[in-house]
Amino acid sequence: MTSEDVDTRTRDKALLEAALFLTEKPIPRKTLASVLGQASIDYVDQLLEELAGELAAPQRGLELLRRGDTAQLQVKRTCIGSVAHLAPHQDVPRPVLRSLAMIAYNHPMTQSALVKARGNKAYGHVQELVERGLVRPEEKGRTLLLHVTDEFLRYFGLESVEEFRFHAEAPTSEG
Repeated sequence: MTSEDVDTRTRDKALLEAALFLTEKPIPRKTLASVLGQASIDYVDQLLEELAGELAAPQRGLELLRRGDTAQLQVKRTCIGSVAHLAPHQDVPRPVLRSLAMIAYNHPMTQSALVKARGNKAYGHVQELVERGLVRPEEKGRTLLLHVTDEFLRYFGLESVEEFRFHAEAPTSEG
């Protein structure tokens, strides 16, 4: 490999890292290939593997998450507790978060059941959660069926709603 090849590879890996940093959602490998001027998917995979290896070092605060055909950067679990207050959605009021937790736990949940449990303010909670992209409404008769979105899962670092339920049901060590 020539020094020019090394320089190109280093630049390309930096471009991938920058693209992953700038986006809030997972990026398909095909999109990453186009960022590099229509590079091959194999080349993108090689660069992603190198980047993942570099980020795996204990002194790094980010990690590369790959799901299916996509990749994204996320904060390591060991660091999240110290920096989570800086993340988006931190301004979500506690009552709205409680409604979101109820929707996620009972997923999918009708809006009428949520209002029955949480009161009339839940209508506003649902509207805010939909605007933030954390909940998706689906018409169901005279009410809405509420689903958590992929954005909800991504934001909370979950693979599935079942994983949320598992954590919600986990026994605490409080006596």
